[in-house]
Amino acid sequence: TLLAIDQEGGRVSRLESWVGPTPTAAELSAAGAAVCEQFGRATARALRAIGFNLDFAPVVDVCGTEALNGIADRSFGTDPERVSELAGSFLDGLREEGLAGCLKHFPGLGETCVDSHVELPTAHRSRRQLDEVELLPFRRLASRAPAVMISHAHYPALDPAPPLPATLSAEIVGGLLRERIGFDGLVVSDDLEMGAVAPLDEDGEAAVRSIEAGCDLLLYCASLQRAACARAKLAARAAADPAFAIRLQEAAGRVRRTAARWPAFPGNAAAFDPARSDLQRLSRAAVSSDRRP
Repeated sequence: TLLAIDQEGGRVSRLESWVGPTPTAAELSAAGAAVCEQFGRATARALRAIGFNLDFAPVVDVCGTEALNGIADRSFGTDPERVSELAGSFLDGLREEGLAGCLKHFPGLGETCVDSHVELPTAHRSRRQLDEVELLPFRRLASRAPAVMISHAHYPALDPAPPLPATLSAEIVGGLLRERIGFDGLVVSDDLEMGAVAPLDEDGEAAVRSIEAGCDLLLYCASLQRAACARAKLAARAAADPAFAIRLQEAAGRVRRTAARWPAFPGNAAAFDPARSDLQRLSRAAVSSDRRP
């Protein structure tokens, strides 16, 4: 079983009510790679103590803190080499403590100026610009990452028409990520209830198209009814289409292999308390580093 959570730190911290404020990626960036790894370790220990085995982090979008795309300070910065280093340190920290991490949001939301939670963004960079900036962290870290999450943005340079989110693009998921970058781990959709893709998900249709594109694990993060509808749509399509049934079995196999490699354990309150203390200490250190002149 995979039990997953979004625990990045900063604005995206599902543990905040238990551990208090945690640093943003921008604040961690100022603190340096060693603190990023320690923060990853403490995050992993806290999550494992309450039963999780997969964290949908780190963000590797290359982005400034003033961006209007829903990323901003969730990014480690505007230098793709630096983003690769710091996100890699966080990812290594998770791994060393037995927790699977997930790079997001492939192939990169940094250049977009619309929040995909609301509507479909378009990334206007050329293929060369995407290769040199947005894709660099994914190429650097793909061999170390158990999972990659696909963005809900349109990339005309990669898949020109029609304007589809990358989650539904076989050219981007199957062609670019799987074949050209060579990633063989778990591919996760972003939340299929987000504004950028929800209009395409009538009766669970986006779930089918995401699986066809090459995604293995589909996220529905708010409505169990929509998730059940998508499951029924996938089952009906598999019953009618043997090729789709094989693709669905392949996706399920990757989910099972990931869960077997990164097993979840029962909650352990005694282990959570010291992990919480470490997170609080590292959070104070990271914020202090960010404010240092």
